[in-house]
Amino acid sequence: MRYALVLLLLLLSPAPARASDIGGFTLSAHAAPVSVLLHTDLIPVPAEPQGEVHLSYTQTELGAGPIGRSVASSLWPGAAVGTGLPQLLGFAYPVQANAAHPGGPADQSQPGMRAAAGAAKAESYAGAKQEVPFLLTADGLSSSSVSTVSASEARSTAVTSAQTISLLAGVVVMSGVRFESVAVSDGSKGSGTSTFSVAEFTVLGQKFPVKAPDAPPDGLLKALEPLGITLTWPTAATKLEATSATSSSRGLTLTVDVLALRTKLGLGGILDGIVAPLLPKELAPLLNPLRKMVVIVGDTEAVANASVSAPLTPPDAPAPVVPPPPLADASPPPGLGTPPVAGVTPPSKSVTPVASARTRPRSLLDFPGVPALLVLAGLGVAAAGAFGMKSFGTFLLGGAPCPSGHPTGVPDLRVSP
Repeated sequence: MRYALVLLLLLLSPAPARASDIGGFTLSAHAAPVSVLLHTDLIPVPAEPQGEVHLSYTQTELGAGPIGRSVASSLWPGAAVGTGLPQLLGFAYPVQANAAHPGGPADQSQPGMRAAAGAAKAESYAGAKQEVPFLLTADGLSSSSVSTVSASEARSTAVTSAQTISLLAGVVVMSGVRFESVAVSDGSKGSGTSTFSVAEFTVLGQKFPVKAPDAPPDGLLKALEPLGITLTWPTAATKLEATSATSSSRGLTLTVDVLALRTKLGLGGILDGIVAPLLPKELAPLLNPLRKMVVIVGDTEAVANASVSAPLTPPDAPAPVVPPPPLADASPPPGLGTPPVAGVTPPSKSVTPVASARTRPRSLLDFPGVPALLVLAGLGVAAAGAFGMKSFGTFLLGGAPCPSGHPTGVPDLRVSP
């Protein structure tokens, strides 16, 4: 019996409130192990670059509502084509897996792609061997984006990795590539980290091990310069602002001057001097399809922003009473005044404090919301009606005396004659 009483008290006692419970939140993450930007004169597009493609691309979004969305694509052509194709041509871009909440589908999978979305978690994954002849070959390429929310924090994570990435038929090879960005918000502050690592470079068979993560290896830039390739080392940063955090790593960027590269490799004379005269004039530009190619290795971003849920006010809590503003010429009543100030003559006029309406005793005729006169009039009408009904019944059932002296009224049917 004693244990049952203790258990009953525990069940009836309110649970302690957690001040860190998450209310509103906004999360997003995207990751792309390799992005290729193409600059060409063959495509009449008034923008730079004229073409873009992201290999093993993932993206997630999660917000209060809840609303979730996930995208995974082994070959993502950018948001303009990937999401705008249904509006332009009437059908969706086929090389992708999509998930959405609450509209659905909750999860979707295709070869090398997977996406899932729910009320508290959105995640996507993409990974497969990628190969573009003469331009790029990637082994062990993968990326993942995850956005989750719990009672105490909101978190976004974006990760990319690759075993080897070979550019321009093996002219430049990178190995051991990994980028990661994490953003967290607990409703009171934001935090996050962003890191990257590259194990080794190989340029024309010469190896350049990466010893320090914040700078390229010695001699790497000089080895790339004769090939018309410029290298920009990656950066990683975390930006904190109030309760939000944005962590990003901008990947390793290789800018290839295609015209200069083919000259260095001895292909310019062959194409322009031998092949070009054999082609029609209209097809000659096909020998120089690209002016410039930009390859970005590793690109991640994670964003998290959350707010703490406001405590609910009990419905029976009294509303706060706001005191009326003091009168301009009023002075405090006797006994409650302020001490005199030197050089200032206190006012002789005093104001009698008005008694609060809440302390006035209530009368029996005080009916909330109904005037007392209306209540009294209703009672009078009801009494007059009852008296009239009684008099009318007496008249019908023998209220007048009988001339012969017989009893009047309703006979007693319980007595036999």
